[in-house]
Formats: sequence, structure tokens, C-alpha cells
Amino acid sequence: MSKLVWCLVVLLFLGVFTALVSQPAAAQAGGEYADVSGLNAWSPESNYMSLAGYLRWMTYTEKGVWLSMAEAKRIVAGQLGR
Repeated sequence: MSKLVWCLVVLLFLGVFTALVSQPAAAQAGGEYADVSGLNAWSPESNYMSLAGYLRWMTYTEKGVWLSMAEAKRIVAGQLGR
């Protein structure tokens, strides 16, 4: 194999390896979102936010993505078993 092809293979392998290793901790643990089921809404532990609001904030700080309020409410309801 020529040096160019060998370098391309190595770069491709490193790119795939980096993508697999750099997954967020929540995705690696199997959970897509922070678990707020053990928190109380409007309390210091939820930073004085609703559970949906706290989940939105946590998702933004962990992933850099804002959930819609409707999506956050759906996720919280699922976590609470409602």
C-alpha cells in the first residue's frame, strides 16, 4: 500500500474511534436525559425551577441543546411514570 492510502486508513480509523469514545456520559450510561424523578419542583435541589424547566436547563448545560417545554414535560412525565 502506498503511504497516502495508509495515512488515509489511519485517519479514518482515528476519526471513527474518536467519534465512538467522545459520546456524552449520559449516552454512554444508557440514559439520554438527566433523571429528575427524585427531585422536588420549585426547591433548591431543582434550582427553584419546575422539573421540566430544570431538565431543559440540565440538557442545555450537558449537551448544548435546548429542549422545547413540551418535549421536557413529556420526558418528565415518562420519568415520573405518568
